[in-house]
Amino acid sequence: MKASIIISNRNDLAMLSVTVRSCIEELKPLGLENGEIVICDNSDKEIYKKLPSVLPISYIREGLLSVYRQDFPCLFTARETAISKAEGDYVICLDSHMIVGHNMILDLVNFMDSKKDDLTLGFAHAPINWSHQHESNARHDRDMSENELGPWGTAYDHERTITWKGMPWICRRKWFLDKETGLGGYGALSEYKLSWGGGDILIGVKPWLLGFKNWAVPCSPGTHIGPFPNIDSAEKPGMVKVTSNGYRLWSTSGSGPPLIGYLVSCYVLGGDSMMRRNAPIINERFGIDVRQYWLRARMYGRNEKAWLDKRKVMTFEQLLETKPWDSHDRQGNLQSVAV
Repeated sequence: MKASIIISNRNDLAMLSVTVRSCIEELKPLGLENGEIVICDNSDKEIYKKLPSVLPISYIREGLLSVYRQDFPCLFTARETAISKAEGDYVICLDSHMIVGHNMILDLVNFMDSKKDDLTLGFAHAPINWSHQHESNARHDRDMSENELGPWGTAYDHERTITWKGMPWICRRKWFLDKETGLGGYGALSEYKLSWGGGDILIGVKPWLLGFKNWAVPCSPGTHIGPFPNIDSAEKPGMVKVTSNGYRLWSTSGSGPPLIGYLVSCYVLGGDSMMRRNAPIINERFGIDVRQYWLRARMYGRNEKAWLDKRKVMTFEQLLETKPWDSHDRQGNLQSVAV
């Protein structure tokens, strides 16, 4: 099988249905026989019981769609479970509230096929956009000039290496889980089943430290549905309430203090120096008292940091100095993006 779309779901119903239908339509150019959709669900039990009412059950019978149950709410273990159950050569990661761009799946798979002999291939990214924004606001990467968490960068009209971003991304399935010669998954975040936050930066920066490269693929964006600023009012930084439409974030899932994963990821990737570099933005954006959670973050991250320190080909400081993503721009011209 060529590609598996993996979706972690917690308490999405209507939006999950939209996402699955969008995936089915965009798997057709690849050939439905060449793809599958794998969901790992850890919704509250009363929500989980409603999944059959919103999912196309006939596709489950045909083998195109699979649903696995996880009894504890952790985004990172849910994604790893879905990937471990997948059968595709490649896995494509989506949220449970997405609209897949026209030919996005086909373009991502074709890119991976074109680089199948490249041992440095890490993630390949489609741009992400938001349903309440113009498509010109799509983005491929993050600007790491001041810190690793901000701001959004650019959308590219050509293939080139990039810093990092979250989904939608594609990678080799075996590489993602491989703890010997690959990425090693979500590491500390899944080991301790931590609450939502920090996973994208962890698996986004880690490939560069291990000698792999992240790529931008010029294709239609994956469109994220919500949150909507004028509807979903935040009760506190980083937390978005569940709306009447059932939209949710993972803010209240997992163990440990909410959003500590950002601090844990910084410690794993760059030790105390990366924690200090990103502490102001973590505090500003998410309202985390970094000093309060510093030692706990180090405790959560120590095993994966030791694993990474044995395998990395460059330090965090060398990564910032060399900016290797800037050395693989094939054309040198950037798409103009409205801000």
